[in-house]
Amino acid sequence: MQITYLVPLIVVILIVIFLINNRKSKQPTSVEIYNKALKAIIDNNQERAFQILKDLIQQDSNNTEAYLLLGNLLRDRNIDKALKIHQSIIVRPGLSKQMKIQVHQALGLDYIEIGNTIRAEDECKNIINLDSKNIWALTMLKNIAIDNKLWNNALELEKKLIKYGSKSQDEESRLNYLIAMDYKEKNNKDQYISFLEKSVNSEKPYPPSYLELARAYYESGGINFVNLAAKNFILYAQAEPQASIETFKEVENMLFDQNRFNEMEKLYQEILSDSFNAYVFNRLIDIHLEKNDKDAVTDLIEKYKNEKSYIIKLNQMKLDTDDIDLRKSLSEVCNSIVVQ
Repeated sequence: MQITYLVPLIVVILIVIFLINNRKSKQPTSVEIYNKALKAIIDNNQERAFQILKDLIQQDSNNTEAYLLLGNLLRDRNIDKALKIHQSIIVRPGLSKQMKIQVHQALGLDYIEIGNTIRAEDECKNIINLDSKNIWALTMLKNIAIDNKLWNNALELEKKLIKYGSKSQDEESRLNYLIAMDYKEKNNKDQYISFLEKSVNSEKPYPPSYLELARAYYESGGINFVNLAAKNFILYAQAEPQASIETFKEVENMLFDQNRFNEMEKLYQEILSDSFNAYVFNRLIDIHLEKNDKDAVTDLIEKYKNEKSYIIKLNQMKLDTDDIDLRKSLSEVCNSIVVQ
């Protein structure tokens, strides 16, 4: 009789044990909770992420990833607390190399937030000591160098970024341009021109370097320098089709002074082949009319007749008249419309 009662009791106990163990196994792990916090951040629900991380840390005070993320969340709301959290993490023993890099990065951002670029620079250098090819740290160091107008330092850092596969392939040219402008302020003409030449000879030239170098050559005088100036003006106009009208006028004046009308015509044709430019269209019409090439004018107007611009109609009026003064007046009207 006792055995009869004992068997069901044992079965009940076993079921209870199974249910307890099964319930425990369904409790979310620290990783799952951490991932919930990440999802909350992605969903732009920082308050929920903040609370999840606080609860997680209370359960597991050794969870470094949770502490790090909590500090990052605090950066905008309480920078002092964020800084203290990150400072406490970096002194923990047994941190992996990758975790050290992440913490130094967080500290760097903390110091940037409070305006302490010297300490931020130190944190970036700590990262470089751990990983000499770290793109984030090299970029931060370069930006700090630019802010401090340490152009040569910034240039060396940019060369490393290009070497290690950064996508900022045009930055080397831009930095050479900035170094050139620094030398211009110091009245060091030789270095000024030298660095502009380095800029335009880069794999991906920074367009303003063409314009600056063209003006520098033109001011130097002499037929060779004038030719080089014209070349760089044209390269700038090709690189920046929407360049200001004043720039186009500089190119025109230089080429026309040397009776190089065909080069200006060719340049404007190339610009129009890429996209419609009202000023370029108007000037090209004028060039054709000055050569009395009305067929070229007709072809040009026909080609762009569907463009929604009054410039087309005004240039048709220029074609329909032989009055030189009226043509000039119509061109001035066209230019005034473009400027507006």
